[in-house]
Amino acid sequence: MHFTKETFMSKRRTKENKNYPSPNPLPQVEGARGRVEDVFSGEKIKTVFKGDIIGREIIFYEITASTNDRAMEIGERGIEGTIIIADAQEHGRGRFDREWISPPDVNLYFTVLLKPPFLPKEATLITLMAAVAVVSAIREYTGLNAVIKWPNDILIRGKKAAGILTEMKSSMDRIDYVALGIGVNVNMSLDMLPESVSTLATSLIIEKGQPVNRIELLGIILSKLEYWYKTLLSNERKALLKEWLHLDSTIGKEISVKIQDRVVSGTAEGISEEGELILRFPSGNIEKMCAGEVTILKN
Repeated sequence: MHFTKETFMSKRRTKENKNYPSPNPLPQVEGARGRVEDVFSGEKIKTVFKGDIIGREIIFYEITASTNDRAMEIGERGIEGTIIIADAQEHGRGRFDREWISPPDVNLYFTVLLKPPFLPKEATLITLMAAVAVVSAIREYTGLNAVIKWPNDILIRGKKAAGILTEMKSSMDRIDYVALGIGVNVNMSLDMLPESVSTLATSLIIEKGQPVNRIELLGIILSKLEYWYKTLLSNERKALLKEWLHLDSTIGKEISVKIQDRVVSGTAEGISEEGELILRFPSGNIEKMCAGEVTILKN
């Protein structure tokens, strides 16, 4: 079975190693919903959300190499739902081992340790679940029209505002654990981005025109992760896929997909029950893809 939109009607502060421009201090002003805090502390984070699963334990670092690396180190001995969060990352990364710019004081960088009773081929559902949680939280909290580009990009006006990195340890027939990494560009200015990505990326403050309270936004994202993860565990994936399609910007578009050294083009027709992208070639043939880098060719 596959799904289409029509189906449902759709060292403190990086020790200067990264040479980031110093962000302007965030004033105590009204943000998207509440006051914008200029201090991002472990104590504040630990009070923001604690669900039945998500947030059972929260580990905060002022700076770490990578929150995903920390989660993978904890692995099997860690409690499901543990959140590893940092104010800055020295070696933050996205998919394909690309650098994720991670300066202090401005953004969200965190990883949730999950242990879903899924087959490895169903891991894409975790990425889709996270994308739904992040986009719906951004929309609710800021009013910005964030959308999903399969499988893991969060876009606002065509530019990347957030991303998801799902890594896991698995055996042939089960997932042992998943490190679900999420990065959101919240209060980062354009001058903090390298020229190579400054035309491709954005942040909530750029799009909103005012600072956004990171801690309040984090709480909403975690709440939505809890909801949608429970939905998946309750075997109600159709509800998740329906919501994903509602927030998606990929299905129905002409796209190209890069898988390692192979590049193919066609129409993004839908997603499967496992979250795979269904690509229809001009010949009419169909291929399901569980990973790849998507470029939208035309609207």
